[in-house]
Amino acid sequence: RNDPMMVLSSIVDEESGVRLVNDIVKDWDVNECWLYCIDFLDRTDTQLQFRVKWSIPTRRKPIPSATAAVYFTIDISKKDADIFYVLEAQRLIHTPGKSVFREKWLKDIITTKTMMMDDVTF
Repeated sequence: RNDPMMVLSSIVDEESGVRLVNDIVKDWDVNECWLYCIDFLDRTDTQLQFRVKWSIPTRRKPIPSATAAVYFTIDISKKDADIFYVLEAQRLIHTPGKSVFREKWLKDIITTKTMMMDDVTF
């Protein structure tokens, strides 16, 4: 199998970027109850940005009250594209293949949002 991290910048576009991100995310060790969707966000001369939105829909709540996002950037400024990601509301930059993704990170984001929503009255 080809290494998804080794990609020529010249061939990366919105569609292939979504496939690259999906190739990374589908190998993460998360429970099958988590579902995700990948959205293209932006393109500049040097970068493409994507959001992977995670949630745990259930039969009772098919539209979850909280989601967790992971933001991917594909840097196409050099011959080989660099791929990295950050979790919602965090600054630490992770590199696929070097950072080991933890399902707990998603749970923590959802828990924090849920607690904040419980504190807000409408």
